[in-house]
Amino acid sequence: MRGPISFLTLVIVTRAAAAETSTSPPPLNITALSSRNGYSVLECWQLSSIPVDAMSAANYAVGGNTTQAVWSRIEPRTHIGEAWAPHVQLSIILNGLIRITSPAPEPNASIKSVSVQDGLQAGQRPDSKVAYIMPGTLVSSVLIAADLKSLSTIAGHFTEFPSGEPTILVQIPFEGDRVPEHKVLHEGACLA
Repeated sequence: MRGPISFLTLVIVTRAAAAETSTSPPPLNITALSSRNGYSVLECWQLSSIPVDAMSAANYAVGGNTTQAVWSRIEPRTHIGEAWAPHVQLSIILNGLIRITSPAPEPNASIKSVSVQDGLQAGQRPDSKVAYIMPGTLVSSVLIAADLKSLSTIAGHFTEFPSGEPTILVQIPFEGDRVPEHKVLHEGACLA
């Protein structure tokens, strides 16, 4: 389908599961790649979306309008290196594994040393964090990528697909590169 798609909705909690855990569905927390002070960083975002009970599920509107979704297949053991989000987008992994280190290590640094400060003034470069995006749960299989190269001008994120299987993901850009309303819960990937 071409053109805007109105309000992407994630269906994640059945009415029965919600009834077992609480009377209201939990907030929607999603790992995000964002930009801070010219660096790509991993953060846990709590989206402002309020779930609507319909179709026996809690339904969350994620952001505003979206554009054409892309289905991607990445070969096993692919190393992309430093990268940036091409658009502000929601990415959902269906198969395989993505390892994201953010910010990306210095060009001559080894991956093993990504958490070591690289000689910049204290506080200038954020500590590197690692996230594993894989099928399974909402926390592990959904990512908002919002670290555009125009914002992460010093360092992007480092991406690799270490699985022995192809990685399959769906990427859904938000119209106008608009970031969904959210609050930052903490640095690093969401854990629950």
